[in-house]
Amino acid sequence: MNRWSTGATVVVRYIARSDGTVAMAMPTIAIRDDAEVLALYVPPGTTAKDNYVVPDAQRVAAVDTMQPSRQRQHVDRTWATAAIRLYLPGQAFSVWLFFNEQGDFTTWYGNLEAPFVRTRLGIDTRDHALDVVAYPDGRWQWKDEAEFARRLDRGIDSVEHQLAVRAAGQAFITRFQQRAAPFDQGWEQWRPPAAWQARTLPIDWNADFGTHDDLC
Repeated sequence: MNRWSTGATVVVRYIARSDGTVAMAMPTIAIRDDAEVLALYVPPGTTAKDNYVVPDAQRVAAVDTMQPSRQRQHVDRTWATAAIRLYLPGQAFSVWLFFNEQGDFTTWYGNLEAPFVRTRLGIDTRDHALDVVAYPDGRWQWKDEAEFARRLDRGIDSVEHQLAVRAAGQAFITRFQQRAAPFDQGWEQWRPPAAWQARTLPIDWNADFGTHDDLC
């Protein structure tokens, strides 16, 4: 696949493990795409299609009644504030930066997921439920550990899979603590061109590109 030019629309999709359908699709804007990083911008007001929107307080219990992806209804989900997403080739996590409504950087986020696969529209990956939140003062914490544990109890995840996911989270934490790439590259100060506004999904955002078997 060709690399994305700066300013191009890149669709990030999360492919369900249950049946290989698209659980979530989001339009983003390419900042940089090279051998080191695929950097994407999510403008405020970006609307995604998501078929698993569950309040945080209900996510653990929802594991018990989770339906296969193709049986769930996609709804619009809108991001209120800006974000940057950094995808490192071959890594089982992406690094997100969140900004507040004033445009100030607030938080790092380690989204633990399958190494991305390129498609005609953008990239496909698979969410792994467990995440890491990291703060500018050096603190960090695991996120969604109870939901992650319930997935193991219910047989959705294997022990081997969860060990690999947690190892990816530890790799994110180590980079953060050591200020290794991408934490040493000044992404906190990056700001988008004024013309970069929220994009929309293409009509074929839900197409099957056969990536299911390529995502762990």
